[in-house]
Amino acid sequence: MPERSTSSRTKKRDIEAINTRVSSRIKRTSEFAHNQNILVYGIPGARKTRFCATAPNVLILDINEEGTDSVRRDPNPHAIRVYNWEDFLDIYWFAHSGDHEFKTFAIDGVTGLQGLCMGFVLGERHDLDASRDPDMPSRQAWGKVGKLMRDQITNWRNLPYNTIFTATERSRDLDEEGGDDDEVARQIGPNVSPSIGSALQQAVGTIGRMVKREVIVKNKKTEVTRREVRSRMVVGDSPRYISKDRNGVFGEYIDAPNFTDMLEKIYNSKEA
Repeated sequence: MPERSTSSRTKKRDIEAINTRVSSRIKRTSEFAHNQNILVYGIPGARKTRFCATAPNVLILDINEEGTDSVRRDPNPHAIRVYNWEDFLDIYWFAHSGDHEFKTFAIDGVTGLQGLCMGFVLGERHDLDASRDPDMPSRQAWGKVGKLMRDQITNWRNLPYNTIFTATERSRDLDEEGGDDDEVARQIGPNVSPSIGSALQQAVGTIGRMVKREVIVKNKKTEVTRREVRSRMVVGDSPRYISKDRNGVFGEYIDAPNFTDMLEKIYNSKEA
């Protein structure tokens, strides 16, 4: 006689309990948390931290870089400096508790966080094997770093708050089948390992590359012109840059990007 399936062996009372649990979790989409997740990357000094400071009720996690010096006078947001992996985990549980005033958490930046995670893993492995050089990560160490980082990216993404991830940038060669052997395609994206970069791209709705550009501004009254350096966030589809606009409301780029203004544009577009 063939073995009965697991589903056929489930007792009626178990089905009723399952139905109760599942039914209690079903909601209208408008009832889910009204939050956005975004990844911003660029060279050092591209004003990523200043962008974080434009978010509503933001707490900036300064990941061992002291990048918050650029916003200490204006607009002077709340910030916390993170020097090790354990600090970072504590802040996650603080955010998860909900016992705070913040609506946005900015992890500034993920590149440095990957380094803190590696230090944690190497220290842990050095405790297990004192003969191992703690400055030489093995494949197993990189695997554990990837797992820890991916779990945390998902954890932060699932919180009912806006989350901003920032990273420095790097250029990578792309393997393309059927291409000219004399030409190597390159793509610019966040400076993290490929598995962590993939997790970041899946976790967010917007990915932007921050760049600075020089513009000439003319005073209409005095006719005097001056040069200014302004920021631009590139979010449109590009074969050269990693970018994304899941909401489809920003076009190719955003000049002088402001996260609060971006939220308003996203939600006004959804309600239209």
